Amino acid sequence: MFGKKVAGEIANKSLDIVDKFIPDKDKKQDIASEVVQNELVSGSAFVRNARPMIIYVGLFVILSEVFGLRLSILSRLEGENIIKHSTALMEYFLFTWSGVVSVYIGGRTVEKAKMRFMKRSKKG
Repeated sequence: MFGKKVAGEIANKSLDIVDKFIPDKDKKQDIASEVVQNELVSGSAFVRNARPMIIYVGLFVILSEVFGLRLSILSRLEGENIIKHSTALMEYFLFTWSGVVSVYIGGRTVEKAKMRFMKRSKKG
């Protein structure tokens, strides 16, 4: 498995690729806003709820970990090795999931602040 340092390097390289295609930060923000707006007006319930669903799945995984469901299921399978690898996967899952949720929360905060600013500027 790879460590947190490698995961961070992969994320930075991914962001570098996006920066090469869209160097203008305002343009990136406009594209992100357009994607979110398209998600909101989409007729598909899955498209509208995909990002919150990631949060719900992560919370389910964390609660199952708190109540020991993962270890109780894996203990019925053969071998200690599977529990060790599963624990490492859980660590990577939590690291990745917390990053995704942080980006989601940050994005929603920016979206809401931008909408409030636009409402105030229309009134004034």
